[in-house]
Amino acid sequence: MQSTPLADAHCHLDQLADPDADIQAALTAGVTRMLSCSEDPDSMRATLELSGRYPGVVLPGLGLHPAVAVHLDDGAVDASLSFLQDRLDSAAFVGEVGLDYLHAGTQLERDRQNVILKELLGLAARARLPVCLHSRRAEREVLEVAVVSCEESGLPVLLHWFTHSVKLARRASSVPLIYMSAGPSVLHNPAAMAVAAAIAAERLLVETDAPVPFGGESARPAWIPRVVQAIACARGLPEGELRSMLDQNLERFLYSSRSWSPHPPSGSTHEMPARFA
Repeated sequence: MQSTPLADAHCHLDQLADPDADIQAALTAGVTRMLSCSEDPDSMRATLELSGRYPGVVLPGLGLHPAVAVHLDDGAVDASLSFLQDRLDSAAFVGEVGLDYLHAGTQLERDRQNVILKELLGLAARARLPVCLHSRRAEREVLEVAVVSCEESGLPVLLHWFTHSVKLARRASSVPLIYMSAGPSVLHNPAAMAVAAAIAAERLLVETDAPVPFGGESARPAWIPRVVQAIACARGLPEGELRSMLDQNLERFLYSSRSWSPHPPSGSTHEMPARFA
């Protein structure tokens, strides 16, 4: 019996030295879908180009990373958001977006990140796209943003690399439409594994955040089977059962609230929300 294929729910394929080789290695390992996030207009272009070369395999996320956005002036942010809006018909989701208080040292910078995130969430809602959220040093704030976003839009969000605390994972699991992904940290960090084991089964996804480094080497989408094996063991599940569950979860995250096609009908448009002050 053939194993259920796997997916990397959050990676940055455009940042890999040889993305074609890593995509092929992932496919060989049984990872047949890779949700590739972008961080700025250049990475959006590269991600869309990869998606065009690997349709149905590379699922493109278009976003403006908060660590990038906080260092841009208003004109550059405006241009980045317009660039993203113009290409939303080709996106599978919006991401990577969120809050990053490591890179926002003042309250003014944090407030600005929040305003930009609100605008990005508005774009996603108008396009009926799910969202991948970043939450470095802002886990509670991002969780509250996610709760409001899900309630207002009816669209799912993914809290990526959400292995911060068992308490927050259980809180997020109680909210409909919120998904959480665990990555290679579960292979080395018992605390991260404990959080992954606490995520509601129907909300769990797995990722690599490639090419983030671990143990002296950069993560790759082909690592996903190792992550799944470890989580299945920790949760006391047969690996095949976990694979099937992860596959169903990803389908719901991507497609439950709208029909996405990389080739939308001609004339499709998205309304741009008012610019931030």
